[in-house]
Amino acid sequence: MRHPRILVGAAALVCAHALVGAHACAQAVCAEIDYRDPECRVVAENEVARRRSASGVELRFQEPAARSSESWAALGVLDEPLPGVVSARIAALGDFAISIDPPAGATELSLILENVDPAAVVELEDGDARVPIPAEGAALYRRVTVTLDGDETRWIRGALPCAARYRLAVVGDIQTGVTHFERILDQLALEVEEAARADEPLLGLLLLGDLTEWSGYEEFLEVRALVDRAPTPIVVTPGNHDVYLARSDAYALQFGPGNIGFTVCGSRVALLDSGSGALARSIEARLPEFLERGDATHLIFGTHFPPHAGLTGDGWTREDQAHHLLAALREADAGLVLAGHIHALHHDPDVPVAGGSLSQVIVGTGGARQGVGPLRYGYLRLVIGDEIEPCFVEVPPPGASPGDDPTPGGVRRCAT
Repeated sequence: MRHPRILVGAAALVCAHALVGAHACAQAVCAEIDYRDPECRVVAENEVARRRSASGVELRFQEPAARSSESWAALGVLDEPLPGVVSARIAALGDFAISIDPPAGATELSLILENVDPAAVVELEDGDARVPIPAEGAALYRRVTVTLDGDETRWIRGALPCAARYRLAVVGDIQTGVTHFERILDQLALEVEEAARADEPLLGLLLLGDLTEWSGYEEFLEVRALVDRAPTPIVVTPGNHDVYLARSDAYALQFGPGNIGFTVCGSRVALLDSGSGALARSIEARLPEFLERGDATHLIFGTHFPPHAGLTGDGWTREDQAHHLLAALREADAGLVLAGHIHALHHDPDVPVAGGSLSQVIVGTGGARQGVGPLRYGYLRLVIGDEIEPCFVEVPPPGASPGDDPTPGGVRRCAT
């Protein structure tokens, strides 16, 4: 069964990160269920990150280093398509953890892990035992049967080996261009092979919103089916076209968190939900947490609406909030700010912010046809080592040829 939404008087409250220890519990307030409200989407993304199965098994996504199952974190989607079969879509890249608490009495649970890098080392921790959960070829899923015959918490943990240099791909704005997005996924399959030959593994694709045109449930299912067949794990945050419907939590049910921060190899990556033209207040209050890089060398930030003044596409309903975000990014010394929305490719390497500067790339279009300026179909490749090196892989429509500008929109073309 699904966890019920928690109603307190006129407010729906859920802990945005019920973490023990140094982390406080931030509460998102959704006065009336309306998924156009970013606070309600925070409620939804936390709701799908933990689940009690039909047999009473409690599963929770956790921070990778968690040891207590009393916490949980909005880092994935848990579903039970059949009694006794639970699917867990990991929403981040890199290391992950899921806690499994048994009910009274013995039971058995079939678990399908989705959106997992084939190179990841995944294990079931059962007491002192460590049971490997192997990859099935190049597929992005793993399967395991967990026998629960005691009261001890089991853990699923994944760890991703890292190379000295690695790649991320970035795209946004599919909307009605689903067929073209398939072409981009085909190109990414070639990228995976080429990156492996170059000893720069492609760790995943960051998808910066506008997966759909009208936020329809069938639209989300169509994109989810493509994402599930992708050649690399995909991390998603919504755009304005994904949040049009007040009563539909289809986005959260398919993709989970629109607000997510994770560390993969040497990079801290934070994607935040600006689909309503504003951040949820509970998320804005947690900006230092999302942007905390720890030991990571780089901080990479992404959202749907470009936050820089004059480049926002008139998207932000709260320009002061966009300015606050930019100041926080500058204070955190972000290496790169990524955005979509305007369907054009545009690089501003030195935008003045708070006595310093930030580098921003608007990443073109993954299928959407209308745009501001020349449409650039394709994706941004980030090659990451000591520096972040962006370049553009153009994937033109059928019958068209890539342009001959070596730096379209101020972004270098990738060598292919």
